Amino acid sequence: AAGRVAHTAADQIGIHASGRLLMLALETFAPAAPWGTTDEQTPRRIVEALRDGQRAGERCQCRDLLPVSAFFHFDVATDSLVVAGVAAAPDGVALPPPATLAALAREEMARARRPRLSSIHLVAEPALGSQAAITVVQHDAQGSVTAVVGLLADTRRTIGTMFGPSMMRHGPVDSSGGRPAGVVLLDSLSLQVASDAGTVLFGRLGERHTFRARSRPRGPLEGLTITVALASGQIPSALVAILPRGHLWHFSVLLLCTLLVTAMAVGSSRREAQLASARSDFIAGVSHDLRMPLAQILIAGETLTMRRDRGEDERLGLASTIVRETQRLIALVENVLLFSRSGAVELEPALEPLPVRALLDEAREAVRLAATDAGQAIDVHAEAGLMVVGDHQLLRQALVNLLDNALKYGTPGQRIRLDAIAHSPTRVHLRVEDQGAGVPRAERERVFDAYERLARDQDSERTGTGLGLAIVRQIARACQGRVWLEDAPAGGIRAVLELPAAVASEKPARVTERV
Repeated sequence: AAGRVAHTAADQIGIHASGRLLMLALETFAPAAPWGTTDEQTPRRIVEALRDGQRAGERCQCRDLLPVSAFFHFDVATDSLVVAGVAAAPDGVALPPPATLAALAREEMARARRPRLSSIHLVAEPALGSQAAITVVQHDAQGSVTAVVGLLADTRRTIGTMFGPSMMRHGPVDSSGGRPAGVVLLDSLSLQVASDAGTVLFGRLGERHTFRARSRPRGPLEGLTITVALASGQIPSALVAILPRGHLWHFSVLLLCTLLVTAMAVGSSRREAQLASARSDFIAGVSHDLRMPLAQILIAGETLTMRRDRGEDERLGLASTIVRETQRLIALVENVLLFSRSGAVELEPALEPLPVRALLDEAREAVRLAATDAGQAIDVHAEAGLMVVGDHQLLRQALVNLLDNALKYGTPGQRIRLDAIAHSPTRVHLRVEDQGAGVPRAERERVFDAYERLARDQDSERTGTGLGLAIVRQIARACQGRVWLEDAPAGGIRAVLELPAAVASEKPARVTERV
C-alpha cells in the first residue's frame, strides 16, 4: 500500500512538473513564437527577440522566469546554428560548444517525427555540462520540420523551478540543526529527479526511505526519472493484517483459478472475434470474386445472344471472355470445396509418377487467357524427362493457385517464370517467379494461413479469399512435400513447391518455351 501511494505520487508530480515546464517555456519563447511559421524572421532576429524578452522580464521581475543563460536557433535548410547569450556566464561555467548544440538539435528533429510527442522538451545530458536545454521544434504549414529553437539554463535551478515552491516544501530539520541539502517533501514523501544517464539532478533520498517508486514521465520531461520514497518510520501501524497460512493457501488457489478462468475466457473471446472477422473477410472476398466473373459472362453472353457483336474477331473475344471467366469460377469453387473438405477429413491423394513438363504446360494453359487479358506472359523452363510423385489434379490446382497469385500481385506487363529443377536426386523444385512488390520476410509464413492477406492488399482493388496459399500448403503436405516463399533473383517473389522425385524416363535436356 505504501509503495502504491509512492507510485501514484510520482506520476502526479511528473504531470504537475510537465505542466509547469510547458507554461514557463511558452512564456519564455513567446517573443518569437517559434511554434508558428516565422517566414519573415531570420534566425538572428529570433534569438535576439528571445534574449531581449528575457532581459526585460529580469528587469521588471513581474513574471516567473527560467534561469536562461543563452538562446540558440538551428536552421534545418542551411544546417546553421545561431547562439545569443543573455548575460555573462558565471565563473567556471561555459556554454556547450556549437557542435554539441547542433547535434542536440538534430536529435530533437528526429524525436519530433515520433507520433504524439510534445514539441517542447527538456534535455539534461552530460554533453551539456551543468546546463540543461529546453527546445521547441518548429514546423511549416505542411508539417515539415524547419528549425529547432532552444534555450540553455542551469540544470539544478531549472529542475528546481519545475518541482519548485508551489508544489513542495522543505522537510524537517535534521539532527545537526540544518535542512537536508536539496531534499524536498510533498506532504510526507521524499523526491529525487535523475537523468537517463543516472545523474541526480535534484533531491536526495536517505537510506531510511525504503518504500520507493519510480516514474518516467512522457512529453516535455521525457528522459528524466522521478523517484518518490516513503520512510518506514512514517507508517504508524501495520498495513497488512496477518492471516493463518492455511487461509493464504486457500486464497492463493482461488485467485489462481480465477486468473486461469479469466485468461481462458479472454483467449476464447479473442479467437472468436478473430474467426468472425476472418469469416466476414472471406465471405466478402468470395462474393466479389464470384460477382466479377459472373458479370463478365453475363455481358458477353447477352452480347452474343442479341447479336450485337460487330464481327468474327469480336465474337471470338467474347467467347474467350466466357471461357476465361468460367475457368476462374471453376478454380474458385475448387479451392473452396477442397478447403472445406480438408477441414473435415485428411486429403487422400492418388500418388503416382507425373511428368513435370506436362504438368507445367497444363497449369500454364489453365491461366493462359487470364495472362493474355492482363497483358502478361509466362515463360516455362523445364527438364525433359523430369518427373515427380504426386496427385495430378491436386498439383495442377496448386500450380494454378501460384500462377493466379503471380498474375494478381505482379506488375503490369511482367513476365512470369514457371520452371522446375532437380534440387537433389530425391527432390524436385517447381518454382513460380513474378516481378511484383514481393512479400515482407516477416509475413511469408503467415500468408500460408487460411484467410490471411497482406495488410497492404486489404483496402486495394485486389480481392481474394485468402485460401490460395493455404490450399497450396495442404496439397504440398498431402503429396509429401513442402512450399515456401523466397526472394526472386530479379526482384519480386518466388514460390517454391518441393516434391519427391520419381525415376526419369529419359536423359534430362533443357527445354524452354515462351508464350
